[in-house]
Amino acid sequence: MVAKKRPVNPSFYSVVFRGKPKVVRAFLHGLTLGAKIDATLLFAFTEGIEDEGRVERFAEKFGLRAADCQVVVDAATSALLKSLRKRLAEETGLEIASHRRVKSASMAFCYRAYTSRHDNEIREALRNLPAGTKLRGFKHEVKSDPSARGVEAYAPTHHYEARGEGTLTGPVDQLVELRQRVAEYPLIAAERIELVYA
Repeated sequence: MVAKKRPVNPSFYSVVFRGKPKVVRAFLHGLTLGAKIDATLLFAFTEGIEDEGRVERFAEKFGLRAADCQVVVDAATSALLKSLRKRLAEETGLEIASHRRVKSASMAFCYRAYTSRHDNEIREALRNLPAGTKLRGFKHEVKSDPSARGVEAYAPTHHYEARGEGTLTGPVDQLVELRQRVAEYPLIAAERIELVYA
């Protein structure tokens, strides 16, 4: 699969559909294929995007509202959905509950490393972030216990233990990509991505 080239300073929009996620996904893929749009479609439920607040989740749990499906889309897909909004409800039964511009996104993370090599690798990766992505509020702490030298990784004490935490901010598509990379690295735990609206 060929990676698509990322435009300079792309715009993203959060679109919340009233409908089942599988139906929304199938509809959007069909729509963008038919319109020949090289679309960015980031589904909150698969990409780790924090899509709803506690009140909304509580309401859904008790059947007080229909299921929603939040998707972050590029500008061209957003414009197409806006132009079809009225017909969409009439002809497909899908309803757009909200449509907002995403200004930026943030993702909190923390890590623990038990060797200086792993600690250095993680900090080096944090120094080499994609353009437009920033590290905020980074805290780093190292503890060393010479008496624990040679103890295995699962022991309660370690010769070397580094902890770090912070927040990454930037364009939502880049944070989704970073979150996917973090998921492959067992020493780092990432929170869900929070969107900041314009």
